[in-house]
Parts: sequence; C-alpha cells; structure tokens
Amino acid sequence: MQRLSSKWIPITLIIGFAALYLFTASPDVQAGDSAEFQLVAVTAGVPHPTTYPLYVTLAHVTSWLPIGTPAWRVTAFSALTAALSVGLIWRLLVNLGQRPSIATIGAIAFGVTPGIWNAATIAEVYALLVLLMVALGLALHRMGHTPTSHALAWVVMLTVLGGFHHGLFVITAAPVALCISIWVWRQKLRSVEWHWIVLAVLAGLTPLVYPFVQFARFGPFNGIDYGLPTHYFWGAPQQWRDVVDLMTGGAVRRELFAVPDSNAIITLTIALVRRMGFEFGPIGLILAGIGAVGMYLRQRWVFGLTLLVVVPTTAYVLAIGPGVIDWPAFTIPLLIPLTLYLTHGMQWLVARLDTLTRLPAWRAPVAVIGLLIATLAWGYLRYPVSAKQHLTLYRDFAVAVHQTLPPDAVVITHWEQGMTLQYLRYAEGARPDVWVDVVEPGDDPWLARAQRRYQGRDVFLIGGPASVADMPVTLLIDQPYADLYRLDVP
Repeated sequence: MQRLSSKWIPITLIIGFAALYLFTASPDVQAGDSAEFQLVAVTAGVPHPTTYPLYVTLAHVTSWLPIGTPAWRVTAFSALTAALSVGLIWRLLVNLGQRPSIATIGAIAFGVTPGIWNAATIAEVYALLVLLMVALGLALHRMGHTPTSHALAWVVMLTVLGGFHHGLFVITAAPVALCISIWVWRQKLRSVEWHWIVLAVLAGLTPLVYPFVQFARFGPFNGIDYGLPTHYFWGAPQQWRDVVDLMTGGAVRRELFAVPDSNAIITLTIALVRRMGFEFGPIGLILAGIGAVGMYLRQRWVFGLTLLVVVPTTAYVLAIGPGVIDWPAFTIPLLIPLTLYLTHGMQWLVARLDTLTRLPAWRAPVAVIGLLIATLAWGYLRYPVSAKQHLTLYRDFAVAVHQTLPPDAVVITHWEQGMTLQYLRYAEGARPDVWVDVVEPGDDPWLARAQRRYQGRDVFLIGGPASVADMPVTLLIDQPYADLYRLDVP
C-alpha cells in the first residue's frame, strides 16, 4: 500500500495541477517578454539575453500541439513544467523524511503559491527554472544515498542545463550541487566512470548550440530591428562574439545590478517578507518559521543547504533593486526552501499533537485534515490573483490597432505593446504590411526617429500621454491599457 501511494500521489498531483494550470492559463498572446517568448518559440527565434536556448527549444516542441492558438501552446509548456515540479517536490519532501500526507499538503501549498501559479500560466522561463531546481534536489538526494557514477552524471547534467538556463540557478542550485558532489566524491564514491560525466556535460551543453545554429542560418544581422524582417534574433548580432555576449548576459543584464544602499536593503527586505506572506499566508509563514528552527535542530545539513538558496536569492533581489518592476519574479527560488520549512513545521505540529495524551486519539488525523482544508482555502483565495483564463486584453488591443491602421503603416511602440504586435505579424501572419518598430522613447526619441527613418510614410505611436508629450499627434484609440496616436508631420 505504501508503494502504491508513493507512486500515485505524485502522479495525481501532476495531473491535477496540470489541469488547474492549463485551465487558468492565459489563453492567447501576452505582452512584453512573454509575447517575445511566444514569438520565438513559434518561429524558432532567439530572445533577449541570456537567449534561454533550453526553454526555446522545448517550448518550440509544444507549439506543434494541434489545439489552441500558437501562443497558448507555448504557455502550456509553462503549465506542464510547473505541474511536474509539484509532483517532484512531493517526492523530495518524502525523501527528506516527511509523512506522505504532510508532503501532499506541502506540495499543494507550493503549487498554489502565486509565484508558481503565475509562472505556470504565462509564457516565461521561471517554471522551467523551478523544475530544474527541484529535479536537481532529487538527483542530489539520490546521489547522497546511492553514490554511483550514474547518479553523479544526472547531477552534473542538471547542473549544466540549469546553469545555462538562468542566472538564479547559477547562484543558488549550482553551489548546492557542488558542495554535495564534492562531499560524495571524497567520502563515498570510490571510483568515477568519467565517460558518464563527460556525456552528462555534453548533454547539458547541447541546448547552447541553438543560438549559434540560428546565427549561422540567418546572420550576420545589421545590429538593429531585432534581425527583422529576416528572422527574430534579439540584438541582431553582427559577429559570432556578439552571440556569445548575448548568451552571457550582454549589457542589458550587466547594467541591472548595483550595490544597494541601506535604505534599499531595508525597503526590499520588508518587501520580501511581505511577498512571502503573499505566497504562503500568515499561518504558513508562522509554520515555516517553526519548521526552519526544527530543521536547524534535527537536519542541520539540509538547513544549511537551504540557506545556499535563500541567501543568494535574497542578495540577487537586493542587487537588482526596487527599480526593476518585475523583481518579485526573481523570488521564485525562495519558494522551494520555504516549502521545506513549511512542511517541517506542519509535521512538527502533528507530531506535537500526538504526544498530548489528554486529547482524543483522532487529534492528529484531524490536524492533518485541518491543514489540508486551510491549504485549499488559501489556494482558493490566491485564485483571483493567479488565474488568467480571461486575459484577452492584449490581442483585443492589437486587433483594434490593426483595424485602425492604413496599409503600409509604421507603428513605433514600447516593448510591452510592440512584442504583441510582432508576435501577431511573424507568428500568425497578421498585417504583414505593417512595420512595427519597438523602441523606448528614452533610447531614441520617437519624433526624431520617425523623421529620420520613415519620411513619406504614415507613422503611428502606441503609448501614453507621456510618451508623446510635445509631439504633433492625433489620438485615435484611447484605452486604459495604452493609446494609439497618429503622428501629424507636415
């Protein structure tokens, strides 16, 4: 019976959360980075640094699904990877000594956090990041208990895959893998079959071939317009070394980080605590605090490894500062150690009730049921801030723009709205006569750009009043999301 439950509980969790995520996923094209990921996954393009080749190649496969819009198929990849991570974190919790019932509640709590739920319902790289981190945790646990070259090879492959997928993996999961691998190598692994390790490294490096192949096929580019209309390649690299620069972060990533001052540290620390309360709720945070103390006392080595995730992630968020609007997305690795703490706290609570002889014998099962109900209730409360199945705003706005534009028009727009239009043109073939110029007015003033590049053409601008201040324009579409203006140039 135990083996049966160990097999079917994670499968049930994966199926259940896959259904939840797919049902609540954004049904259509999105905006900004998400629209770009939908574009490149469908057309086999190359996105912004660090180019995310593993994500693009895997999402490209799901774009072949025969259901839904191409954009939804790419989002479905996030839903499936997030659901898989829920099932795998159940296995990790059980392997670390949690009761299957408590591990189930912990996995559900993990799956309904807005961080995971949001990552699962949009086209983004974070669901895959979480899956790689949880899978690495399982591989490390297996290697610690069964120290073989095959187990080490799995750790190496996942570490390389994750390290080249996202920088957060490099500073969080990779150090954990390094510490455990060195310990196992010195203490338990008598000999290493190096051919398995070499194969693992090569397998982990395989996705990196993708940007180079695309550059060889479509490049060199002219350094402007994202490689369009030839092929979408962010940065439009002109040389091979430009491709390498993009894959290692480029100027875009390097300029994000700065040493925070004391005020920024205080502000973001408070914001991080509030964010975790938003993820797990006040009761969840209290139980996580109790669980962290208990883990420190009983599983100190596990607690130490969780700190290798908590501390670098916190430092990463502090380094990018509050000026980055989507900084909460970078807190997603914290959800893994917080889930470990939470389940440890729940197990402590149930065990504590077991020792209170004055209470009825059914006290512990009732506590487990109560924790499950509380977790499901919290998930219900997170539904309004996580579900996106009615989010058709971006296509609706783009369609309204298309209906307004004359033939052979030029649209100058921000990244947020521009990538939606780029997706519709290059992934779905909508309005191929319209040229979409994605550029921020702070990078190149729109009026001067229009006069320099588009003399004699009808030019339209998408943004807000601040974007077109002191420019001769006529308002054509007025929506809370964005406005469409016609540039009136004699």
